[in-house]
Amino acid sequence: MSLFVFSTLILSVIFFIVFNAWWVSGASFNTHLSALMIAATTALTSLLLIAIYPIFRKHYTRHPKPSMDHSVTWANDVSSNLSTPAAVIDGYIVKFANKAFLMEIGMLSMQEQVVGMPLTNIIHPGDHQLLASLFAKTTATQDKKNHLRIRLLCLDGSILPTHVSISPIQEDSRSVVNLLQFSSSLSQKMVESSELENSIHEQLINHIEQIVFYLKVNQEIIFLNHSWESMLGYKVQECLNKTLLTFVHPEDKPLAEARITSLIQGKRNKTVVEFRLIARNGDSHWVELRAKNTTAYKGERSSIIGTLTDISQMKLTESTKRSHRHLLNALINNTPGMIYRCKNDKNWSFEFVSEGAVDITGYEPYEMIGNPNFSYAQIIHPEDRNIAWDHVQEKIRHQQKFQLLYRIYTRSGAVKWVLEQGKGVFSSAGELLALEGFITDVAQEDGSQAIQRLQKYFM
Repeated sequence: MSLFVFSTLILSVIFFIVFNAWWVSGASFNTHLSALMIAATTALTSLLLIAIYPIFRKHYTRHPKPSMDHSVTWANDVSSNLSTPAAVIDGYIVKFANKAFLMEIGMLSMQEQVVGMPLTNIIHPGDHQLLASLFAKTTATQDKKNHLRIRLLCLDGSILPTHVSISPIQEDSRSVVNLLQFSSSLSQKMVESSELENSIHEQLINHIEQIVFYLKVNQEIIFLNHSWESMLGYKVQECLNKTLLTFVHPEDKPLAEARITSLIQGKRNKTVVEFRLIARNGDSHWVELRAKNTTAYKGERSSIIGTLTDISQMKLTESTKRSHRHLLNALINNTPGMIYRCKNDKNWSFEFVSEGAVDITGYEPYEMIGNPNFSYAQIIHPEDRNIAWDHVQEKIRHQQKFQLLYRIYTRSGAVKWVLEQGKGVFSSAGELLALEGFITDVAQEDGSQAIQRLQKYFM
């Protein structure tokens, strides 16, 4: 480009010399005009070439021909993206070392000192010959699988055993560029430790009785442990990418969907809910879902993780208890007589009274329980009141059952003879907690039979 501009300037000077010799005052106007146009064109061309010269220069500078420097730069980019320790060397000179390698030898903040130094400075002297043999073998065979075990010298003076592999990048008459990759025993132990830890975690999760699950924001299942298959009979792989609601009992879907959606949308960060899952064989299993979302920000959509605990047996037990309780309540309330639980105080304050109280006393159970205006002792005939109290206290003192006959006043004011049987309820420490018993009207023919039927509950 410079030669072209110089030649143009020389031609322009020669033109002006010749033009001056040709210029005569008697020449025609067209001749003068042509000469001026040629001169102006030459000047503008020279100025234009001078103006665009820097642009052409940058263009050619930006696209140099491939060279050894370009290979080194490429190798640097490759090694910098490796997660394992790696370095680029030209001959024996370090051209680049990635962070993993610098961290391995304790020189993370000293990259400028490492780049440019001989590789042998950080190799144990006893391994220099091994390294030279490895380079020679790689150069001769171009084998990228050559590797050996050497010792690195760390900044703190310690020696780090490591495996090094060499990969040729480019070789010419001037230099040899190689990529070195290191795998220290410490790194290998860390990898093995991480693999062992993951294996232990996987075993723990798969041996938990509860189902462990992970749902994406679209409610699709992306993880299940082996308990899913044990409980429901479905293979884990065939259930992945399906929604959890697919396996929920139709009657329980609205509740389950509402809770799961609220978690995913960030309206709540955790939830506990019970519903039924349908197994492959059609059986339903009651489960308790405990889950939470994976975000720390309220209102942010996120995936959820949680557990499903089989509570079918607990539900069955509760159902059985409810059934027994219902039968017992029916027996108690349909028995002719008054079953009670009360405190051992002067008022005989009731804590429970059966429906039979209406037939015995004329009072409704709710009127006799927790009512400060009602005292059972007050409806006992005055002549029998102290006798009844003393008899009960004597039996309680010896932790014996009591049985007594006395008169009461009914709500209508009538006098009625009643038979009472009962006992004290004591704690494991021998403390009296309450009195439980049964009161029946001795005028009823089936009073004795009723007492016999209920003796197993109170005696």
